[in-house]
Amino acid sequence: MTQKHPFHLVDPSPWPIVVATAVVISTTGGVIYMHGFSGGGSFITFGLIFLVATMAIWWRDIIREGTFEGQHTSIVQLG
Repeated sequence: MTQKHPFHLVDPSPWPIVVATAVVISTTGGVIYMHGFSGGGSFITFGLIFLVATMAIWWRDIIREGTFEGQHTSIVQLG
């Protein structure tokens, strides 16, 4: 398949919805914690760990696309 333009069109990714889920978990944990209910601290900790892990996996995928798969052309790399 040849492209008629120098830009990289991204494939569908599951990571935005996963990050949104992690943010909702973290926010809910923060609200629970600030209202003094039990388990709020562990809920927010789980959400933040989930968020950081998802960010690391997403960045891994971006690096793989650009280096190993060669999907980032020189124009895309310029920004």
